[in-house]
Amino acid sequence: MRLFLDTSVLLAASGSATGASREILRRATANNWVLIVTPCIIEEVVRNLPNLPPVATAEWARLRPGLLLMDDVLTLDRPVVFGPAKDRPILFSAMAWADVLLTLDRSDFGHLMDTTFYGLLVLKPGVFLERERAAGRLKAR
Repeated sequence: MRLFLDTSVLLAASGSATGASREILRRATANNWVLIVTPCIIEEVVRNLPNLPPVATAEWARLRPGLLLMDDVLTLDRPVVFGPAKDRPILFSAMAWADVLLTLDRSDFGHLMDTTFYGLLVLKPGVFLERERAAGRLKAR
């Protein structure tokens, strides 16, 4: 399964050794999840790391190699009504490269949470893990 990780998920995973965001990165290999990001996401993570405790930068350096970097997608060949212009590339890139968009950003993606957008499932990391566990697909790390 291809999972697109939003900046909020990567910052949460870098900033805390516990929680669903870090668990996604821990379990990716065992569950055959491809963790996808784009340059836009990487830049946003790097820009926001100074707002976290110093250990987050070291954790980010450790976590970063496990991510597949794909191109940003800036346009879509379908009609879209989605307000925040800064988050359109995230949504469009996730649609192009992934099966699921994982985000903690309720302010920009809250109206899409737990639904699909042109077939792209939008979930919080904890909800994704719960669904995988309930379906009997979640493997230990």
